[in-house]
Amino acid sequence: MLLLRRVEVAGKTRLPKGQPVLVVANHFNGFVDPLVIATALGRLPRFIAKADLSRIPVGGFLLRRAGVVFVHRQVDRGGPVGNDDAFRECHQALVERDIVAIFPEGTTHDRSRMDPIKTGAARIAVGARAAGATGMVILPVGLTFPDKVALRSSALVQIGTPIELDDEVAAGVGTDDQDAVVRLTAAIDQGLRDVSPDFPDIETALALEQAARVALSDDDHPEPSLTERYALARRLGRTTDEHQAIVRREIGRYTTMLTGLRLTDADVIHPTSPRRLLRSGIGIGILVAILGSLVAATAIVNVWPALLVALVSLLVKAPVSKGTARSIVGLVAFPTAWITAGVLGADGFLPVTLLVLTAAAGALAAIWLVERAMALTHMLLRWQAQRERIGTVAWAEAVRADVVTAVWTAVSVDAS
Repeated sequence: MLLLRRVEVAGKTRLPKGQPVLVVANHFNGFVDPLVIATALGRLPRFIAKADLSRIPVGGFLLRRAGVVFVHRQVDRGGPVGNDDAFRECHQALVERDIVAIFPEGTTHDRSRMDPIKTGAARIAVGARAAGATGMVILPVGLTFPDKVALRSSALVQIGTPIELDDEVAAGVGTDDQDAVVRLTAAIDQGLRDVSPDFPDIETALALEQAARVALSDDDHPEPSLTERYALARRLGRTTDEHQAIVRREIGRYTTMLTGLRLTDADVIHPTSPRRLLRSGIGIGILVAILGSLVAATAIVNVWPALLVALVSLLVKAPVSKGTARSIVGLVAFPTAWITAGVLGADGFLPVTLLVLTAAAGALAAIWLVERAMALTHMLLRWQAQRERIGTVAWAEAVRADVVTAVWTAVSVDAS
């Protein structure tokens, strides 16, 4: 997808087929979360969203057309609210074996762990079965974003173990059975925490994630998958306080060493070679030769929405809101610019369509070229730094070995 460089999906084989599915997901990145879920599932579920979104000009209309079900939250109304119609809409979709998706925390946030989840997901699942949905499955989906602030970052989608409703709640039990609803909510909560970031604070989250990345990286495998990285970070988060303190101390030492020596972990384990640098330079040159004219021809169309997205990103301060703001502005501004250029620059349906598609292709090509040019520039700077500081790498290697030892010692002791 355009908003992210990479979406890594783990556990996709766990997605049930031919059954009604209620997706439950953590909500750490605003409007980006449903886009990532839809990308991972390969289809657009019926998302449940707060009713306030329905009042956004144009946006509310588009969300309704996309099948979003709007519900009122008690926190917005200051007391009990009625969502019977919305729940019936969800029940009917599940009876028809559709996929419905809900963020059971009830709100999006920047914290390092999930908020306690509400009972709405459990009530919808039990209510759908009572309405005739057979084989009801609740599917936990964990979303992890290594960097919510950066443009074109990456995301990890981890699909957890499906929760068969009939295994958790006896047939004939309805939403009026509070104990059953609470038990099912607890099962959903645990299933979702098993695949979601769940650290006591942001400092611990960052330290354990960095330590996991270092422990998994080597010269043959310089960039571990997000699945491996965050699975190990969660394992570290379940170790004793004593072992976590050791890991945090060692990764702190290593980070301090790298900062002081002006090195990165990649400089230590996977230095840039002149051959890699030359190969990347040639690749960029070929791309510029092939795509440069397309980018130049469409630049005047694409530069304005790009600047608008950049401006919005600068104005929005909260990390959880940046992705939402960029997504909404980009999804509106770029197609508007392409369609406007097509209408003003050509006559007839086919010429207008071709011009719109050309402008869109130019935007994609520009993103591709800019990213690779930035990567080449970074590689060149790192190569220069490595040449100047070659004698200091051994110091960093010794401290790095302590990090790796601390990580694997912690998880091995915990496993035993």
